[in-house]
Amino acid sequence: MVGAKRGRWMLDTIWREARRRIRGELPEKDYETWIEPLRAASWEAGALTLETPSGFFRDWLRRHFLPTLEGAVSSASGEDASIVLVVNRAIDVPAHGPIQVRRGPLPASPPAQSQYTFDKFVVGASNQVAYGAALAVVDQPGARFNPFLVYGGPGLGKTHLTRAIGRALVERQRGPVACISAENFVNEMVGSLRGHRMERFRQHFRGIDTLIIDDIQFLAGKLKSQEEFLHTFNALHDGHKQIVLASDRPPREIPGIEETLRNRFAAGLLARIEMPDPALRQALVRRKAEALGLTVDVELTHYLAQHCCENVRELEGALKRLEVYASLSGTPVSVDLARHALEHQKNDSPTLQRICDEVCAEFGLRFQDLAGRRRTAHVATARQVAMLLCREETDLPLGRIGEVLGRDHSTVVYALGAIERRLGRDVEVRRAVEAVRSRLRAS
Repeated sequence: MVGAKRGRWMLDTIWREARRRIRGELPEKDYETWIEPLRAASWEAGALTLETPSGFFRDWLRRHFLPTLEGAVSSASGEDASIVLVVNRAIDVPAHGPIQVRRGPLPASPPAQSQYTFDKFVVGASNQVAYGAALAVVDQPGARFNPFLVYGGPGLGKTHLTRAIGRALVERQRGPVACISAENFVNEMVGSLRGHRMERFRQHFRGIDTLIIDDIQFLAGKLKSQEEFLHTFNALHDGHKQIVLASDRPPREIPGIEETLRNRFAAGLLARIEMPDPALRQALVRRKAEALGLTVDVELTHYLAQHCCENVRELEGALKRLEVYASLSGTPVSVDLARHALEHQKNDSPTLQRICDEVCAEFGLRFQDLAGRRRTAHVATARQVAMLLCREETDLPLGRIGEVLGRDHSTVVYALGAIERRLGRDVEVRRAVEAVRSRLRAS
């Protein structure tokens, strides 16, 4: 326990000092755009692992800011340091941050939350029911739709909608609101258990007026955490307090959830957010481009809506990439520039299962070996390669990749750092990765 605390303290201290140094070197806009979103995941043997929001973000950092990062971390740590960049597409979501409890009015521009408001949520046929229900929750918290569970694939607006609920309730001064991911709920509970602070933990979560939990599927298989959450759920529900949940799937499809808790989730309103239809895609393109200060004509709007708008995160990434290309080349944004800037952005990404099948074929294993408990060097390497390619070839969060392979989020982060370091020195592993990657992209 002491060692873990010291390790976390070292990580936080080094990264805080490194950021201070970097801020003094870079223009403020560059710092806010490329450094501020990074999350320090681990510090081990002189290597700092940083999580980035996307593959494009990671690649841009490697090309343009890696020496700056390495120099700042080396100075902060007092030793020659290396940087490992991994992708975690969920890190820009505020729900993955620390617990937020608001008891009074929000400041004028709350950090990392101002973009999540109802007026900035683009409404269409695919999300209209969820949007209407969210407004109803704000009008009558704890009364009409309780619990309110919104579900759908990544990047479709679940976090935006749940954050908007929390923000609106705070602005109306409807009592304290706690916003937290299910993963952080579990981490808080484990820390409270170890620190003999469970009574304080319970009082905190049962003394609020609205509880907003993101990625509720993270509770799957964690029986002790489910039990504690069920007690919290019951205490709030019995007190007519509002509960808002977000998940990547409906309760009946979440594996490893106790039936009692599953029934509680399904007892309120379930609202699905579906893939955006053509009209909503075009509206999203216009709104997101406007937010970036990009002028897009009708032809470019149609092109982006057709090729880069499976979900909001994909669209935001495409627009940011287009903005960077336009800025660096001095060329006005156009369909031709978009084709060039986004030529490597895949529309038909392979599924997790397809990736795992190809890795198994390359290493002579079965899927049960990848997802099982075997820890031989051969199996461990194959598992890390599968995690790496799942991260590169899909838009799924690291937690979901871990679920498929029977591992938790922190294990995936560690594995990605390990395999990226190994790729720099192990020719055979690098050859295996390239072979699988080529087959995936050839189909």
